[in-house]
Amino acid sequence: MAGVAVLASTLAAVGLSGAPAQAIPACKAGYQCSRTYYADSAWTVVVGGFTRFCDGSLDQWGETTRYVETTQVQCPR
Repeated sequence: MAGVAVLASTLAAVGLSGAPAQAIPACKAGYQCSRTYYADSAWTVVVGGFTRFCDGSLDQWGETTRYVETTQVQCPR
C-alpha cells in the first residue's frame, strides 16, 4: 500500500507543476492517426507510440507522456 501512496503523491505533484496539459487531438474519421510519445521536453527520446490504421486496427507500445506529437493522414477511398 505504501507504493500506491507514493505513486499517488508523485502523480499529484506532476499534475500541479509545469504548463497546463494540452488536449490530444482526436483521430478524424477516414484518417490514419499516429501519436509519438517523448520522454521529456527535449523531444529527442521516443518512449512510446500509438497508431489507429485505416482498417480500424490499433498498434500501441511503450508508455504515454505529456510530450506527444500527433500526425494524421487521409485514408485511400
